[in-house]
Amino acid sequence: MRRFSVVVVSVGMLWTASSGLAGQGGVKLPAAVEKAFKAAYPNATIKNVAKEKLAGKDVYEVESVDAGKTRDIIYRPDGVIAILEEQIAAADVPAPVTAAIMKEFPKATVTRYERVVENGVTRFEVQLKGARVASAEYLPDGKRAK
Repeated sequence: MRRFSVVVVSVGMLWTASSGLAGQGGVKLPAAVEKAFKAAYPNATIKNVAKEKLAGKDVYEVESVDAGKTRDIIYRPDGVIAILEEQIAAADVPAPVTAAIMKEFPKATVTRYERVVENGVTRFEVQLKGARVASAEYLPDGKRAK
């Protein structure tokens, strides 16, 4: 008689219609956050959801991938975005930022571009290879962000 072993693999679902978006550790998003995310990014795949603190207040981070690009969004419980970080293509970086990077790091290679929006201020963060620093942030006019 042959013996067969059965291996059961449990996969936690990040998206279910009945329980909303949930991440590692069982974090469930408030309805307003879930609604805002689904409306803004209907084709995104959720990778993780976490509850965090920002300035002493609860916020919810949604890590996602959309069309091959990563996006991390920190929402307030009412569904308003507090911080948005999204991977972008080099072509989406303003010319003054590109010029500033080339001037400051002429021998470096940019390995990743991100747009960061926080409190209405947009910054462009670049990951660098072959530079004296691993990353740098710029404002849209090409000035270094503080």
